[in-house]
Amino acid sequence: MSQQDPSGPRGNAPGPGPVLSPEEIRKIRLRSDRMIGIMLFIIGGFATVVHMATLLPDALAQQAALAFEAYGLGDYHRAAGLEDFAWVGIVLHPLNYGVWLYVALKRWQKKKYGSWCAFAGAGVALIISMTVMVIAFAMHPEILAWVESGSPMPTPTPAPTP
Repeated sequence: MSQQDPSGPRGNAPGPGPVLSPEEIRKIRLRSDRMIGIMLFIIGGFATVVHMATLLPDALAQQAALAFEAYGLGDYHRAAGLEDFAWVGIVLHPLNYGVWLYVALKRWQKKKYGSWCAFAGAGVALIISMTVMVIAFAMHPEILAWVESGSPMPTPTPAPTP
């Protein structure tokens, strides 16, 4: 004869967990969505500051100077209006962050999913940064001429032999 425990066919092993109602599952998912969204927006705050720092006038000038040096475009000179244009990107980044954070908070207030707003904000931030950098580089006629000529790579200089 088998020795089964009278408590059930599986002995003292725990059975399946409680069956949650669809509303309880939705509450758990909304809470998880909020926690993930908050973490993403915290990371997004730091990323916003980093994006803003890369769009400072001196940072844009340094990047253009490196491009001039790397592609043999001659001596670098700062483009007129670079400082003014850089501030456009610097202002757009916190504005972008604020708009998407506001949208997420309103969605969470209405018991809807909102962590996707952090991803949308990150995508818009990348577009802002790339657009500002491309336009800042386009302010240099040497870079435009280099691109129009097919973006030729400079010929490498031979290493000096000892």
